Parts: sequence; structure tokens; C-alpha cells
Amino acid sequence: MSVFVAWMPDEEALDALEALCAALPAALPAARGLAWRRRAQFHMTLRFLAEGLPDDPAPLLAALSDVAAQRPRLSLRFDRIEAWPGARVLVARTAPDDALAGLFAALERTAVACGHAPEPRTPAPHVTLAYAERGDRLDALSTPGPGMLPLPFDACLGSLSLARTAPGRYDVLQWWPLRDAAGDATPQPRLE
Repeated sequence: MSVFVAWMPDEEALDALEALCAALPAALPAARGLAWRRRAQFHMTLRFLAEGLPDDPAPLLAALSDVAAQRPRLSLRFDRIEAWPGARVLVARTAPDDALAGLFAALERTAVACGHAPEPRTPAPHVTLAYAERGDRLDALSTPGPGMLPLPFDACLGSLSLARTAPGRYDVLQWWPLRDAAGDATPQPRLE
């Protein structure tokens, strides 16, 4: 099972993502045949790690805890929909943000320091909304006009989660809160 660092949306963000998925088939008729993600599947991968946990996860857990302790909570602004035919996905993208780019860079350095191969691609912060069986189906999608979708919407990236794939959902193995404006963070649960 894949293990990765993720943003797991809170209830308000999950509601916004569900509303977006509900509005897309009317705004983009070519999207009607896509396989839509469910509420339990919404997340943003911040750094893929591996197929499974290392034998001794303690160094990785400590390093992720350090990253979270040094980073403030972030505001995410989802402002557009993109079709990626090569990956066969329809995604909600975030607006460019230096703080989010800094978090991605910190997680990349941490993963490499913990023995993971460097990520070959520049991260594209997104939440997958739907899959297509064939990428050519996504080629037919056009950009919806202004006001056709409940965009933009804002969300808070308040914690980092170590997650793994599970059938039809993602399991959070451990999470670390990011600092609030006062620099405080709440305690986190431990890896099972």
C-alpha cells in the first residue's frame, strides 16, 4: 500500500469539494461519464514516500514532526479546474502560493534525507475529483465559464498527515499540527 504525506480536508473543505463535484457535470457535459471521487477519497498528496512503511519508521516520523513544528498553518485557495489527459484525472488546483511551495520543498528535503529518491516532477498542488477510463475523454473538456462552478473556495492546511491507501479510502497513520499564529500546536496521536 502506498504511503505518503498528505493534507486531509476538514469537514468544511470536504463540503466544498463535494459541491464542486456535484456542479461539474452540468458545467462540463463531457464530464458526465467520469468516475467521481467520494468524500473519503479527497486529499492532497504533499509528498509520495513509498509502497509501505520502512522497517524502522521512527526517523521518518521525527523528521515529519520537525517539519510540522517549523511551519505555520496555510490558507489554500482552490481557484480552477484542470483536466490532465495523460494522468486521466480531473483536478481542483490551488492558486500559486509561496508558503505552500516552501512546504513542498521542505517535505522534499526531508524525504530525501530519510532515504527516499528525489521526486522527479515539480509538485502541482491539487485534489483529484474524478478519473477517466481513457485520457481522450478529458481532451473534450472545456473550461467552464465564470459563475458556473462554486469556485474559488478557501481551505486551511492545518496539519500534515502520514497516510496510506486502503480500499476506497485513505487511512491516516499519524498526523502533526502546523503552528497557529501564536506558534502553538496541539499534541498528535501516535502511529499504530
